[in-house]
Amino acid sequence: MSTKRTRRIAAASIAGFAAIGGAFASAASLGTITENTLGANTVVIASCDTDGVTLNYTTAYDAASGKYRTATVVVSGIAAGCAGKKLDLTLKNNTTGASLGSGTVASIVGTSATVAVVADAFDVTGAAVVIYG
Repeated sequence: MSTKRTRRIAAASIAGFAAIGGAFASAASLGTITENTLGANTVVIASCDTDGVTLNYTTAYDAASGKYRTATVVVSGIAAGCAGKKLDLTLKNNTTGASLGSGTVASIVGTSATVAVVADAFDVTGAAVVIYG
């Protein structure tokens, strides 16, 4: 392949990627969404807890199923700035991606929260915690 042809292909590729990038950039800046309109916008969301949290599980034997199940999850190490916010917790299986159970705390008090959530303890391999409000 000639050098001239290679340069043309490279220039065309760069122009194509720039056009696609411009389309995505403009889609992200459509502005305020009002009734009977379609659009999108992006916002920066500040976190009240930037260093993460710790989860500790309590389990109980469920004779009916013959399995241990989670009873509560204590979320600790929550930053004081999160007090009064809502906390959602979902226990999941990272292999299948399945949600195994979830629970909510309506208003965080202090630096820890106890969430009642029942799931098969053997299947729990991950968790997702969201603090908002």
